[in-house]
Amino acid sequence: MTRFYKQSGFTLARANPSTRILLTLFLVTVLAGCVVALLQYSGKSGGFSSQDAQRWVQGNEQDFESEELYPEKSPREILAIVHDHIFAMAMLLFVVLHLVELTPWSEGPKITLSLLGYGSLALSLLSPWWLHWQWSLAPLTLRAGGTGLLLVLATGSLACLDELWFAARRRRKSGTKEPDAPAPLFPEKRNNGGGCPLDQPDSQPDDS
Repeated sequence: MTRFYKQSGFTLARANPSTRILLTLFLVTVLAGCVVALLQYSGKSGGFSSQDAQRWVQGNEQDFESEELYPEKSPREILAIVHDHIFAMAMLLFVVLHLVELTPWSEGPKITLSLLGYGSLALSLLSPWWLHWQWSLAPLTLRAGGTGLLLVLATGSLACLDELWFAARRRRKSGTKEPDAPAPLFPEKRNNGGGCPLDQPDSQPDDS
């Protein structure tokens, strides 16, 4: 994606057709994953409720009336679960949020979305441990983390799809000027007409 920053004036709205189609397929797949996750974690659809997650981690071997018995997860098993998700979800968030950086959103919403996304990921990864230690708020943090992740991924994907296909048309109809391309890294030091600051060895962040 860094190559997009190296192209002067690049935005999602100015992407060529092949790039638009590729990004659209990726973003639609992310949205489909969000829908599947909603179905999975909806109690009405037979997925995991907070009680289901608690039983899955803590086990229900003492409940002899249960239709299905779950053994208690060991710390090693919980570590394996966290390991499986931490890299995959972190990379997915990074890609989606990186694309959001190519929209004309202001810095505030972009930073908020990033903090919410990775904060929700942290809650989701810590919650199995808290469930294991039987912390009373663990089911709530699990729900909050999962909800936050879905919200960030869906919001970012929809924002990028809108910028790819619809935002430019709305701006043309309303006579609004096309926003400037996002300025990466240290824009106040950039003087190469929209190129990447990495091309300038002397470029340094402003410490003031």
